[in-house]
Amino acid sequence: MRQLGIHAIISLVIYFVCIALAFQAIKAVRIEKIIRTSRIFEAQVFLIFTAIALGYTVGQFLIALIDTSLQLSNLF
Repeated sequence: MRQLGIHAIISLVIYFVCIALAFQAIKAVRIEKIIRTSRIFEAQVFLIFTAIALGYTVGQFLIALIDTSLQLSNLF
């Protein structure tokens, strides 16, 4: 049971770090030039949702990579 709790905490930290990094990376794209000036709120919501989607996907990849690498010890 304790291992599940530790895995959950590590997963949450990975997700939040990946979402924060994705948010910083997406801000560099300068999407303001594409969006109309009257749609600032919608552009911000789009930016946040895109960062969450990208961060979640990258986080899933990292967690799967960690889980798979830990299972390699069962091979030998």
